[in-house]
Amino acid sequence: MKNNYVKIVSPEGVSQYAWLTKPDTKFDKDGHYKVNLVVPTDKASSLIKQIDEEIKKSVEIAKEKNKGKAVKQANAPYEEQLDDEGKPTGNTVFKFKRKAQIISADGKVIPFKVALFDSSGKPLIDANVWSGSEMKVSAELVHWFTAMAGAGVSLRLRAVQITKLVEGGAGNAEGYGFDKVEGGYTATESVNNVVQEETAEADF
Repeated sequence: MKNNYVKIVSPEGVSQYAWLTKPDTKFDKDGHYKVNLVVPTDKASSLIKQIDEEIKKSVEIAKEKNKGKAVKQANAPYEEQLDDEGKPTGNTVFKFKRKAQIISADGKVIPFKVALFDSSGKPLIDANVWSGSEMKVSAELVHWFTAMAGAGVSLRLRAVQITKLVEGGAGNAEGYGFDKVEGGYTATESVNNVVQEETAEADF
C-alpha cells in the first residue's frame, strides 16, 4: 500500500553523529542510520512550522483511534541548541533516523541504504561521511503513537546531499578539526600513528 508521508528537504546544515554509510548497532543489533543536523534557526523556521503542523495531525489521529481519549503530545524531533553554559547558540538541531533493515510480513529481510549525492546531484559511492560535513537531508514526516510517549512525528531519513565533505577513518586530521600548520612537526614514514574515532552517544 502506498503511503502518504509528507516528504521534506532540510535547509543546509552541519552534521553531528553521522551514521550514513554504515548503521549504528550499539543499541539495536539490526542497526539504524541517523544524523543530527545543526541548522541556523532563522533558516529553519519553515521546516519547524511544517513539523509542528504534522505533530498536531498525529495527535488528532491518535485521539480518533483512542475514541476521543486525551493524548499527550510527544517531544518534537528537533531542539534548540545550547552551549556549555546553557545559552542558546542560535541553531536548531534536527534528528533524522531510520532502521537499517525491516522484516516484511512474509519474513523477508529488506535492507536499506542512505542515498548519498554530491552538490551537483552525482551519487557518492565510497564516501566516508563524518560529523562536520555540511549537507541537506531528505526525509519523510512519519506519524507515530505510543501510550507512554504520546503522539508525535519522526524524521525518517531517506537521502543526503553533501555540500562539504569531511571524511573520517584512519587518522584524518580534518575530521577532528585540525588545520595544517606551516613549518610544524611532520611525521616520518617510520611513525605509524593511526587514530580511530570513538563515538559515544545516547540513541535518540
